[in-house]
Amino acid sequence: ADADLTIEKLTLIVDENPAPIVAEFEFGPAMGALDFETRIRIDLYSNVRAIVEASDGNLYMAGRFVKASGGCSAPALKDMEASVTNAGKMKVRFFPAEGETAALPQSGSRPEAKVMMRHPNFSGMQMNQITQLFIPAFFVDEMEVKQGEDLMFRLTAGISISEDPVFRFKYTPNGADAFAIHASDTDGSVFEKTFPINDTGS
Repeated sequence: ADADLTIEKLTLIVDENPAPIVAEFEFGPAMGALDFETRIRIDLYSNVRAIVEASDGNLYMAGRFVKASGGCSAPALKDMEASVTNAGKMKVRFFPAEGETAALPQSGSRPEAKVMMRHPNFSGMQMNQITQLFIPAFFVDEMEVKQGEDLMFRLTAGISISEDPVFRFKYTPNGADAFAIHASDTDGSVFEKTFPINDTGS
């Protein structure tokens, strides 16, 4: 494989989920060689596939059979009212590259960031344990994370991103001193916040 090849887009698919397309990601150049993690819901034992569009214009796919179930219809683990009230609260933690101690990353290094958002991400398939009625779908459908003015990643999501979504990734510093996050959910709420990169979030 070409060492200079980068991933520009990623589509996550869980074959057996009610809505198989979990999310679509678009990545900016600052992500470099992609090192990216998130949490998803899996409803039944299923193949989980990642389809990427690389900088050479070609599509590549990797997959794995995952033994997990109940994710899309499992009731929310936390107090439902508190979960809805706290929807949209965000936090970012920054971790220096290996061997570095400076909070503000050095040029050429590959530090790590962890973007966390409070949101119940109701799938529409979960049942209220008290009323026995289905909880209407209510989830984060879009998110954009920028380093200064440069795009890190843009997310378009469905029902299968986990409750309180988390995105962990390595990135290449561009000299900016802050991350800016813009997100929205299916109720039309918009969430925006800027996080100084030297704020460790502790």
